[in-house]
Parts: sequence; C-alpha cells; structure tokens
Amino acid sequence: MMKKLFLILLLQSAVLMGSAQLYHVGDLYTAEDGSQGIVFFVQADGSGWAVALHDLPTNLPWSPSHLNVPNLNDIGDPFAPVSSTNDFSGYANTQQIRSTFGMSPNYAAGAVNFNFGWYLPSIYQLCILYAQLPLIETVLLNAGGSSLVSSATGTTSGYWSSSEVSTDQAWVVFFTDNPSLSFVVGSGVPQSFTKASPQGQKVRAVHDIPAPNNVYDSTLTYLWNTGSTEPHFHDVPLQSSTYVVTVSNAYGCTNTDSASVMVIDNNPQTIYDTVCQGAGYSNYGFTVSSQETAEAGEIVRTYTISAVDCESEITLILTVVPHDTVQIEQTASESFEWNGVTYDESGTYTQYFNNQDGCDSMVVLTLTIDGGGGSGPDPDTIAISEGDSLMIYLPNAITPSNDDGLNDYFYFPEKYLPLITDFEITVYNRWGAVVYHSNDKHFRWNGAINGKIYYGVVYNYVIHFYDIIERPYYLKGTFTVL
Repeated sequence: MMKKLFLILLLQSAVLMGSAQLYHVGDLYTAEDGSQGIVFFVQADGSGWAVALHDLPTNLPWSPSHLNVPNLNDIGDPFAPVSSTNDFSGYANTQQIRSTFGMSPNYAAGAVNFNFGWYLPSIYQLCILYAQLPLIETVLLNAGGSSLVSSATGTTSGYWSSSEVSTDQAWVVFFTDNPSLSFVVGSGVPQSFTKASPQGQKVRAVHDIPAPNNVYDSTLTYLWNTGSTEPHFHDVPLQSSTYVVTVSNAYGCTNTDSASVMVIDNNPQTIYDTVCQGAGYSNYGFTVSSQETAEAGEIVRTYTISAVDCESEITLILTVVPHDTVQIEQTASESFEWNGVTYDESGTYTQYFNNQDGCDSMVVLTLTIDGGGGSGPDPDTIAISEGDSLMIYLPNAITPSNDDGLNDYFYFPEKYLPLITDFEITVYNRWGAVVYHSNDKHFRWNGAINGKIYYGVVYNYVIHFYDIIERPYYLKGTFTVL
C-alpha cells in the first residue's frame, strides 16, 4: 500500500498586531503540571490538541460496569458524517464519565490527570491522531515518548476513546504499523469492545491547546488563492500545494506572500521552479544561496525526505532567470509619453519593471525629438533581436460579472502574438486539477467551466511558448475571476 505523509496546516498571514505562541503539528507542548505531549491537530484559530508522550502505566477497562452514561451520545458509526465530524467532545465525555463512575484510577477516564487538563479522547480525535501517525510517531520517539504503534510494544491492545457505541460497548482504535493514511481512517481500525472487559485496553490522554491571542489588523482585507478571505485558515492538502495571500488596505495598496507545502509518497518526485538571477532560494526544503544563482542557467539539487515507513527522493530543477534588457527607439515631433512619463527632449531614458518571472528588468528608450511629424516604431509594438527578451505582463483579475463588456476575458496581449510560436496554456484550480487548456495563442477564457463561471475564485496558469528566434518562455502566475 502506498503511504503518504499528510500535513494538516494552519496558514496565517503575517500581518499581526500582537501574538502569543502559535503551535504547529509536531511541536512539543508542555501542560501546567510540566507534563508534555506532541501537537497532532491545529484548528484555524490556533487552538488544537496534543497527545501525551506516554500511555498510562497499565491497561484499564473503559468503565467499572455496563452502565450507559447519561447525556453521553452513543456513536454507532464513527465514520458517519454527523457522528464523526461533530465528535470533538473528548473533554466533556471524560467529565461526564467521571461524574457517573467517580474518579477511581481503576478505569480509563478516572485514571487520566483530568485536573491538569488531560482527558480521554473522543473517537474522532483518535482517528485524526491515527491519520497523522507517521509524523507523530517520529516526533514522539525523538522527544523521548513511547510508541503508539501496536507491534512496537509486542501487544495487540488498542486505545480507548471516550465515545460510547451503546450501553455495553465503547470504541477502541488500533494503531497498527501499516495504517491507511487518509483523513477518514480506513475500515477495520476502530473496533467496539465491552466497557468492563477485564483485560482492558491502553489509554493515551490528550490535552487541549488554547488559541493564541492573535490580533489581526481589521482594517486590511485578505485574499488567499484558496478563496478564503480570513487572515488564517486550516487546510489538509492531498498533494503538494502553494498557498498565496494578498493583503490590501483601504487605499488600494497590496502586498503578497506565499508558502509551499510538500506532500510526499514513496515515488521519486521532481520539482521545477524558477528564481531571479542573484537572488536566494528557499522552498520545498531546499536552500540555494544568492552566490549560487549569480549566473543564469539551471541548478539541480536532490535530497531524501522520510517519515515512518515513508521515504521519497526529491529532486529540484531550479531555473535561474536572467535580468531582461529591452531596447526601444522612438521619434516624436515635440514630446513623447511613455508609461505615464512625458519626455520633451531627445535622449536615452531608462525605466525598470518586473518581467514575466517577477525578476528585475530594464527597458531603454532612445528618443529623438525632430520638431516634425515624428516617425519610428509604434510604442505599442515591440522589436526583438538577440539579447532582448519579451517582457510580458498578464492581468491578475478578470471581471466577467460586471456585465460591462470590459476585462471579461483572460487572454494573451495581442501586440505579442506576431512574435510567438508553439503556444500552450494550462489553467489549474486550487486543487491542481486542469480546468482550461489551449494551444491557440488567440485564446480567450472568461472562467467558464462546463458552461458555468465561478466568481471569486483564484486560478493558477502555466504558459509555454517560443519567440520567433526560437527562445523558450515559461510564464506562471495567478488571476482571480471576479
């Protein structure tokens, strides 16, 4: 069975007015009494759960009798959507069980250190912990904790949850060494056992993690490429993904940041990325210094990433993009306006831009003022020669919802079309699925998928083409359908 390492993420914008400690999955958590655990789940507000480093010393029954605990919901199917996704109530369950049977250390809920916040997890909490097993097992052992995996202890015991099945039964999860790592655990892992079974089951307590006191600037607006407009959100990526947030103020000023998350399997993986000449690179676990990118070209790096029973060789092919320099010649009679600047004397003028790869580029204008009718290339046309590169700027939003006939389509600027060949565009949604593809450089796409336009959605695009002197180009970016 192919195994994957799933990362449960809390992604946040960096615009904070104040903050407290923010935990991530795999962090070490210390409770009030000094006892410790490993964080295995973090919610969007920064709160979450940690699992204790060790089991309770002995196996215990779930309860001293077959009594049905009042006000405790019976969960007949732990995978039913209503049952499982609403079952966050391990703490409340433990409190209710202790109220029913007392606080004797002779049964599971009575033996946990409840006074310092440790409790018996619900079946859903155990299933989430099980889904994180490769990562959590590794950091547990590195922190001096004991294994959760059944075969590692030489036993077949499972872990009690705080969730009842019925009057006589409660749910147990077996942490095997060959788990089916999906967010909803595969069949056969949870099993029901008699509450007062004399052989008992293992107990591993969990602890709530309070939400950090993060205060975000409420005057700003946030937009993630997932479509979220919150300053932070929770995600469970099933494949390697890049998350981008754009933060804007009331005056229209914006800033953008991104983070890439890699989900691995046993197969070797190759990652293609670009970096500007002379800039440092740090992504996907790779670090390349600015000195190493001083020359344009290609850099190849390989390393192996591993978790419990999951290992993959990752190769990075990094293209170092050179700085662009483009020459434009223009003749005018009295003055010439170029990108919002008016020039009324002959001379050479320089403006700086970012090219299609986001790298610094320079455009040099040689202007002649002849006092006559003016002649020369149209400033909206581009001449191309060896040493020059096309500087192409694509929109970051289209607005088919405005119904004004303006900016309704994502398309390639027409003035470049005579200069390009072998064109291909692919558009992906936030899950990496292809939603649009064309080999026509005259394409025009309004965001429609199967005839329907989804507004407020961010799409990623990748464009390949050659210019007329057979130089390859690779453009990538995002745009929003509004």
